[in-house]
Amino acid sequence: RAVIAIEEGSYGVAPPEKWEALRFCESTNDYRAISPSGKYRGAYQFDLETWATVGGTGDPIDAPVEEQDARARELYARRGHQPWPKCGRFLQ
Repeated sequence: RAVIAIEEGSYGVAPPEKWEALRFCESTNDYRAISPSGKYRGAYQFDLETWATVGGTGDPIDAPVEEQDARARELYARRGHQPWPKCGRFLQ
């Protein structure tokens, strides 16, 4: 897979410990997690539409750890903690 360049957006950058807390809340830090409904996937519980908006292709659970992390950071840079309504508080 290609290297993903992430530009800092208006929301800045959250420190690693905040991302770890978000991942644990969303998926118990499981990069292959699938929600009970099957709609949300991967460590950050992306739906396929949101995954595509940050350049992801295919299924998030098939993406390497580094790609899932980078695409979550890109989403945060664009939209802040809003995409994670329950667990986004860990990024504040």
